[in-house]
Amino acid sequence: MRDSVPWMGGLHERILERLADDGAADTWEIAFDIRGRVSQSRVSDRCEVLADAELVEQYEREIVDSRYEIYWSITTWGELFLGEDVDPSLDVPVPSPRPPHATRPSRWAGFR
Repeated sequence: MRDSVPWMGGLHERILERLADDGAADTWEIAFDIRGRVSQSRVSDRCEVLADAELVEQYEREIVDSRYEIYWSITTWGELFLGEDVDPSLDVPVPSPRPPHATRPSRWAGFR
């Protein structure tokens, strides 16, 4: 059993397992393959978090006539995590809970 990582939930692991088993995919394919009620936007958000932790990476793939789709693939760190050879809470940068542009300035919270 893998060690628990505070920022990682079950959906993160299911995304990693899907990418490890079936290769690169776009968010629609990942959402379709994962059982349960999960939206494409939720998968996209979780892939961004995994990318911040360097467990997955994104790239663009041309699908037709200069139209590109964003695809996700598992990295070596992601494979090592699934194989229980690395602890993301120690060896991989922990993603921030909120991106810098989403934090409120201290004046909004009543602090001076």
